[in-house]
Amino acid sequence: MENIPNNVNDLEPILQRFIRENITLHEDEVKKANQNLKSLLLGKIEEQLRKDETFQTLYKEPQYVGSYYENLRVGHPNEFDINLELELPIKDKSILIDTTGTEPGFTKIKVEKVFKQRTPDAVRKKIESWLDKGYMNRESVMKWLQGIVDKSLTKITWPPDMTVRRTTSGPAVTLHVERNDDKFDVDLVPVFRFNKDEWPSQPIRQADDVPRNIDTSSLKWCVVPKSPRSAPSSNFQWRMSFYMIEKELMRDLNNMKPIIKLFKLLRDKQEWGGLSSYYIKTLFMWEQENQRHVVRFWRKPLSYLFIHMLNVLEECLENGRIKFFWHKDCNLIDHLKPDNVKNMTGRIKFLKKLIYRALEDNRMNLSDEMDTVFTT
Repeated sequence: MENIPNNVNDLEPILQRFIRENITLHEDEVKKANQNLKSLLLGKIEEQLRKDETFQTLYKEPQYVGSYYENLRVGHPNEFDINLELELPIKDKSILIDTTGTEPGFTKIKVEKVFKQRTPDAVRKKIESWLDKGYMNRESVMKWLQGIVDKSLTKITWPPDMTVRRTTSGPAVTLHVERNDDKFDVDLVPVFRFNKDEWPSQPIRQADDVPRNIDTSSLKWCVVPKSPRSAPSSNFQWRMSFYMIEKELMRDLNNMKPIIKLFKLLRDKQEWGGLSSYYIKTLFMWEQENQRHVVRFWRKPLSYLFIHMLNVLEECLENGRIKFFWHKDCNLIDHLKPDNVKNMTGRIKFLKKLIYRALEDNRMNLSDEMDTVFTT
């Protein structure tokens, strides 16, 4: 039986205070961020990118992803992730999602040169230049995007108070923007999206095997030009991403998102750098599956859910595994040093003892002790 103190609800007003004071984004910050990002930056960039014939042919829409757009952001809105969704102009059943010989959670993309009618010759040649023995080369696609972004930046006239420079990191082309006293980064990531009928085969979790009754028929999945840690030089493996379905899985689940935010705040204060936001989010998606038959689980009090999920995180770290939600053989934290994982586990045990003692001992100030938990 799970060890949760009977008076755990005494934590409720304290956790609500943390959310109010440390997590809730200010309306003026959100308004300014949206204005800078959508109307000014992305509008200008997108207009220039569309002048490239290949981009214009493949590009479908921007997909705003990441913590800010999932309402999971902690701290100032100064980092944004935008997926530039592309579709290959290839006829149906001429693209093979090939996971043979790849790391769990990754795939190769084999493309037959069976282009749809009216695909311009220049676009055909560009796509063919991305292929090596029929497989999409990740590095070639990234070089193409970097090139057209650089060209676009030289064509744009920015406001006098704004500067924009470009760097690359992993699968993203990052724009570093400064405007007056505001600084923010925008990651532009080229992703190729696919329909449900092109869903990868098992052991990837299938679209209908999700812990919520959602319509997946119109939802798409995509591949991201990110290499596996075990084979960084492999240019043919692409990371599979299912963010569209993940977004639906987490929609309107009451206290789930506030608890995720509290965990991210705790991570930042405790300096658990190895515990990425996606790992925390994955932890909660697995718990949603574990509780799929429990009515209104995420409507339980913040206090109960906070301690419960601390126990879940502790168990995962003790086992050295946070499984990728879409492929359970993929361990998201297998790259972390054992001592790092051990230290996080020990710290969670210590924090739990501190909280439990403060709940049991009336001589202790519970609010002050919780402040200690959420400070370094």
